[in-house]
Parts: sequence; structure tokens; C-alpha cells
Amino acid sequence: MAVTRKDVARLAQVSEATVSYVMNNTKNVTPAVRERVLAAIKELNYHPNLLAKSLATNETRHVIMLVDNLQNPHYGNLMQGAQSAAEKEGYLVSVLSSKYCSRHTMEELVSRGIDGVIMTLSSKDSDFMADLNIPMVPGDDNLRIDYHQAIQDMTSAFQRLGHKNIAFLSGLPLSMGNPRYFSFQESLQKYGLNQDPALIVDGDGSTDERAGYAAADELLKRKIPFTGVFAINDLMAIGAMKCFWDKGLHVPEDISICGCDAIESASYTLPPLATINSNPFQLGEGLMYRMVSMLHPERDLPQKNVVVSASFVQRASMGQAPE
Repeated sequence: MAVTRKDVARLAQVSEATVSYVMNNTKNVTPAVRERVLAAIKELNYHPNLLAKSLATNETRHVIMLVDNLQNPHYGNLMQGAQSAAEKEGYLVSVLSSKYCSRHTMEELVSRGIDGVIMTLSSKDSDFMADLNIPMVPGDDNLRIDYHQAIQDMTSAFQRLGHKNIAFLSGLPLSMGNPRYFSFQESLQKYGLNQDPALIVDGDGSTDERAGYAAADELLKRKIPFTGVFAINDLMAIGAMKCFWDKGLHVPEDISICGCDAIESASYTLPPLATINSNPFQLGEGLMYRMVSMLHPERDLPQKNVVVSASFVQRASMGQAPE
């Protein structure tokens, strides 16, 4: 027979309400009473019925994080940050790929019981989430990665190395208004570098190695001179490096390249890939705390508004521009 809260109360010689106070930290009890309750919980190996509790409180303490590419280690780091905060607040967080998540899937999840959804997607990719009547946390101006200074530092490094024509491999459609693209354009202007639109390769939303390879191939076909490349993430940069190698071009002797996200494998490429560290763990923590704050506005929680500053990491994939 399952152990109940009533059994714990009887052994600890307190009321059932006091057992709840101790377990939920909702009211102060004396140290002696708390010790008796905790000892009884341990002796009886008591585990609360979370399903019954969720029915009573209309709270499952389970949230979903939607990402666009589960294969990108960036989102693994983001998830770890969210999970760290969730653990402290007594929540579970699960991750789903928007690529395989339909409107029907989300309706099914809501009907089964989740407390909210953390978004890491663009508004275009999250249209299917509209009108689901569930709390959602977007990555907005108060909770985002600030790439501006890091991209300026990267562009300055390109300039010091003699690069004047630097291409951008977007992966994402430029119409989405990605902040990395705008910061890059501002940096090119600041340092007096070429802003030829032909050096910008637009994308369809794919940002993996295959997309990077295809974007680099398209860039080479345009036959516009360039010596440097900034890719929207490390996966695309790695794919571009493979394309350049296949075409007989060497990094960094012929082409210098920088990615973004500072995934672990970027430091193991040959040569090691220069990148921008976007600190996704901190962002994941902030997203989760924002979710809990939305669900419990009466609580004073940390990191309700977070702007995480990215930083430039220079490595051997960036070298002196060829003559």
C-alpha cells in the first residue's frame, strides 16, 4: 500500500497541513517540528502523488522548450541552463524540435497538461503556436543575446589582418531581421569595409553543416572576390570550411572564417574555428526564470530580464589576408 501524507503526519505527530508546509516551504515551522517531519518522510520513504497534486492545483510543474535544430549543440547548452534553473525551482523542462512539432502536437501537449512553453524561435516559425491559451516566454528585447560588441570585435580583427571583402553566410532569411546580420552590416560600415550585397548569401532557415556547404558553394559561384567569411553559426562555418577544402582552397591561407555560438567541436576543427561565444547557458537560465515568474508573478525571482553579452573568440581559422 502506498504511503500517504496522513501516514507521515501520524508518525511525526503533526497535522497533515504541517507536513505540506514543510514539503512546500509555504509556512514557517519550528526546527524541531521540521526535523520530525523530514525524519518521518525518510523513514516511510514517502513520495507525494504529483498527479493528484497537479489536479488539485492545476499545475504540472512541467514546461516545454521549442528549438529549431536539436542537432545544434548551442541548443544543448541552452537547455542545460534552463534545466539548471528548473531544478532549483522544482520544475521539469523538456525540449522539442519545431521541425517535427505541429499545431496538433502542441494542442495534444496542452490537453495532457503542461504549464507553459519557452520559445527560441522567430515569430514566423512560431505562428502555429498562436491562440493556444497557454503561457509563453519569447526571446524578446529583455531576454536575448547581445551580439553587437562581439561582432564589432570580430570585424576589427578581420580589418587588422588586412581583409576588406568579408562575406556573410546567413542561413536564415534576411527578411527575419536577424540581429547578427544588422550588427555585421554596422561593423562593416564602421571599419570602412566592403558592403557588396553579392557577398551576402541568404538562407531558407536551414543552419546546419549542409546549409553552410551549400552557401559557401553559392558564394564561390558568384565569383565576387572575398577573403573573409562570417557564418551565422559554427555548424554553417564548419560546412563552409569543408566546401572550401573540396574546392582546393585553404583556411586561413586563402580564406579566413569565423562562426558563432562557440560550440565545443569548433575548437577541434583544423584549423580551430574562430567564433563568437553567445553564452547560451545564461540565456537558458534566464528563459526558465522568466517562465516561472510568469507562472508565479507574486514571487521575486532572479534574472527576470536578461541581456547576455556575447564575446569574440579569435582562433587560427582567421589569418592574414592573401595578397
